[in-house]
Amino acid sequence: MKFDEEILNPKRFAILSVLFLCRRMTEGELAKAAEVQWGSLSTHLNRLEKKGYIKRRKAITGSGVRTVVEITEYGYKKYCEEIEKLKNVINTVEDNL
Repeated sequence: MKFDEEILNPKRFAILSVLFLCRRMTEGELAKAAEVQWGSLSTHLNRLEKKGYIKRRKAITGSGVRTVVEITEYGYKKYCEEIEKLKNVINTVEDNL
C-alpha cells in the first residue's frame, strides 16, 4: 500500500482535514483553523492546487476581496482514500496485538 505523501504531509493533512469538514473558507480562516503560519500556507496551497486537490478564487466579502480555498471533488475523493488506508493500517495493527 502506497500513501500519497502530498496529502500526508502534516500541514497539508491539517489543511485538507479542515477543508474536508468545511468544504471552503478564506485563506485567513483556513490558516487559523489548520494552525498553519501565513508564510508556509501559500506554499502548501500551491502544492495542493497543482495536484488538483484544491482550488482558489477571489471573492468579495464584507471585509473586502479575499481568497477562498475550496476542496475539489477529486481532492475529497483522494483524502477519503488516504483515510481508508490509514484505517486499514490501524486495523491490521489492532488485529495483530
